[in-house]
Amino acid sequence: MGKKSILSGLVLTAMLFGIGNSVSAAAQVPLSLNVNGVKLTDQQPVIIDQTTMVPIRTVSQLPHFHVDWNNKTKTVSVTNTNSKEVLKLTVGHTEAAKGTTALNVSVPPRNIGGSVYVPLRFIGESLDAFVAWDAATRTAVIYPFPANDNYKSADLVTARQAAVELPQINLREHLGFTQEIRTTTYYFPYGQSQKFFIEKGDYIRYFEVQNGAAWQKWEGHEISKKANAPDAIPNLVPAVKEEWGTRPTYNGAYVYFQHGWMAGLIDYGVMDDKGKRNELESKVGAFDKLTVYAIDGEK
Repeated sequence: MGKKSILSGLVLTAMLFGIGNSVSAAAQVPLSLNVNGVKLTDQQPVIIDQTTMVPIRTVSQLPHFHVDWNNKTKTVSVTNTNSKEVLKLTVGHTEAAKGTTALNVSVPPRNIGGSVYVPLRFIGESLDAFVAWDAATRTAVIYPFPANDNYKSADLVTARQAAVELPQINLREHLGFTQEIRTTTYYFPYGQSQKFFIEKGDYIRYFEVQNGAAWQKWEGHEISKKANAPDAIPNLVPAVKEEWGTRPTYNGAYVYFQHGWMAGLIDYGVMDDKGKRNELESKVGAFDKLTVYAIDGEK
């Protein structure tokens, strides 16, 4: 065998070995569940025939979803209490029913280790929930679509209020938390409602509204910047000690709402493109959640 053949064989072996290690490493990463923005660590999903299966109690974690189990017939009934629609599936049967409509499920419910597992995507999409699979983190995501489309409103106050109340989906571990913080500040790029930042203490997180939820795209641990150094995010974040995700590149003015939830106080105003704040007003009595207010002159 010539040197060229030997070299080719070594390269091919190395490639196969590398691919094998990658597949093995991927297989070692456990599956995760994110239900309505909450990572569930006590309910392990499984994949059967490329279908994500979850314990029936996982579905009951969804807001407005109610689950019943008939032990005699081995039937799962899932009700969307908003739409009043009922989906029924039976262990071991590919026939399902949504109200009076017959459906077919490719991977039927089954008993695994004493727990009944059901197909997550089939249930979610049959009952108006959003279901996604994130391959990078091996996470199955599910949350119900909002009862209304207020987050799409052309009115900034309506859209912003709805946006901050949507499920917040984060598929990464938070960098940390600042202790003894009693205020949360929300920043919207001026004139926008579908993108916003949430700042708590030394940590700031960036969200974009997609598919009826606020998906976290970036997070940074804020620190003071060095003299004459540019801002990490112009006018908003001076510098970061660590970060993950794609750092936003917006450069302009912001509208802010600072919620002192312990005191029930909301201060709001405009921060110009130089980072200077112009506080417009303070409101009292907001203990439970942020209330968004109109900014005079904003379009």
